[in-house]
Amino acid sequence: MTAVLLVGYLLLVLGLNAAIGLKVSPVAWLFELALLLPFLLATFGLPLARNFDGRKLIRILNVIVFVMSFVTLVRLGFPFQIPYVHYLPDAFDGGFGAGGAKTVTVIGFFGLLELFSGRRDKPIYQDYFLYIAGINFIIPNFILGIVAGVCGLAMFAPKNRSLILAGAVAAVAITPYIILRTETKNSSFAEYYKYDPKLYAYKLVGDIYLDQPQTALIGAGLGQYAGEAAIWASPINQVFGESRVGNIPYLTSSDVHLKHLAPTMLRFRDNVYAIESSSNKPYSGISVLLVEGGLIFTLLIVLLLYNRFWRHRLSYIGKACFVFFLAMNLLDNQLDSPWYGTLLFAVAEIVQREKRRATRRTSLRTKKLAGVGPAMLPGSPVLI
Repeated sequence: MTAVLLVGYLLLVLGLNAAIGLKVSPVAWLFELALLLPFLLATFGLPLARNFDGRKLIRILNVIVFVMSFVTLVRLGFPFQIPYVHYLPDAFDGGFGAGGAKTVTVIGFFGLLELFSGRRDKPIYQDYFLYIAGINFIIPNFILGIVAGVCGLAMFAPKNRSLILAGAVAAVAITPYIILRTETKNSSFAEYYKYDPKLYAYKLVGDIYLDQPQTALIGAGLGQYAGEAAIWASPINQVFGESRVGNIPYLTSSDVHLKHLAPTMLRFRDNVYAIESSSNKPYSGISVLLVEGGLIFTLLIVLLLYNRFWRHRLSYIGKACFVFFLAMNLLDNQLDSPWYGTLLFAVAEIVQREKRRATRRTSLRTKKLAGVGPAMLPGSPVLI
């Protein structure tokens, strides 16, 4: 019932924008809804099947993308040709193709979450999964994802002090390359607009609210601004090849996209490297949510995620997941990645299991304090 009401509300928002004379794209709305559905259902608390095992799913996904990434490297000449030296680490793409390195990084982060939060009968460094998830997280060198992931993993520091040492070692290993990428980052966007692209994303949000005030209240509609479907339809895609999709009938750009985001990026049509990097794109998950969903819907999403993942005081994995959501989507857009939504489902199942376990422990402790222990049960021997 919740899912039906949610879809009905989102469709109503699109209709209201069309009713006041704005150009909207129903096809883009439909595609964006399909991409966002795993994230939305995980956020709004879709009931999970009893036999669903979040930990197992996270591990399986990590192993699959690890193997597929090495298949891609072998095609490029590995081990005689190696990433960072002969080609960019983006080639560690999990078999997803262009842009897949971002997804591999996110899957690797959730793999580390699962590992650090689980019960172990041996030291963590003896678990082969540490190296699979760690390689998935670090090798693609998706810097924004690594930064967000480190913020999330920091939630485990009070529980596992050795994590601080491991993080320091990893940081020393990859910092030189990160510095190199930062130094060679194209700064044309920042030089022209006088803002870093990630800050300019929120300036654009303010400009849109001033130009179309109803957007602040109800949003412009899914897929109408800078979600994946909006980029598919955009002249940006035709010029820069941002997403490699064919011509989709009736997939068009909306007014809010054509008036605000498209001109901002098309200014660099003769300098593709100005906006090629993820760190140079003037939009992120939160900025897209603020425009396409509005302030109230965005606040609702954040509050629901906070309630589902943060409030359980003993759930380190829930807290880490919530911090990653904020950090990642303030910098980049992962909300409409079906893989990210699926992994949220997996963590939600783990958190629910931890809550049930904590409830059972509390119940048993209460019974013992009340004198209703095993010795008081029917048929038990009574000590006098």
